[in-house]
Amino acid sequence: MKVYNLTKAHIQRIKDITRTNLILSLLDIKNLEKSPYLLIVKSIIENSIKISIYPLKKKEIIKITFSSITFTDEILYSISKILQQYQIIHTSGVLVINKQLYYECYLNLCLKDAKIRGLEGSLKKVKNMFKQIKIEEIGLKKQTELL
Repeated sequence: MKVYNLTKAHIQRIKDITRTNLILSLLDIKNLEKSPYLLIVKSIIENSIKISIYPLKKKEIIKITFSSITFTDEILYSISKILQQYQIIHTSGVLVINKQLYYECYLNLCLKDAKIRGLEGSLKKVKNMFKQIKIEEIGLKKQTELL
């Protein structure tokens, strides 16, 4: 039976890490040459940073943020029923921040896509279940913003 390495790790001195020299190998991503863009998602929670990198063919996608005081089975079912119709790239999972529950997901969809109207219509039907539903477009960063 083959044993798979699900993660890769190494230890490095903090003083050796700067803002620009974190070394990541993109060679391990399958079919990277077919995707001219990368979605880079940083998750910063208390004492850790998680970075997820996804190859993309589009230079714009959307991010949806749901916030609520509670996440019931009904709410989770409603979200999953809506989102299963779209290509989900990344999800945050449900997070609690200042006694507020949040869930984020990135969809392989941009605001110009015809499918966005269907998504907006579905979200309007469940908006009363949430404190807020926010849709934003995530686009290509300018080189000067990376510094």
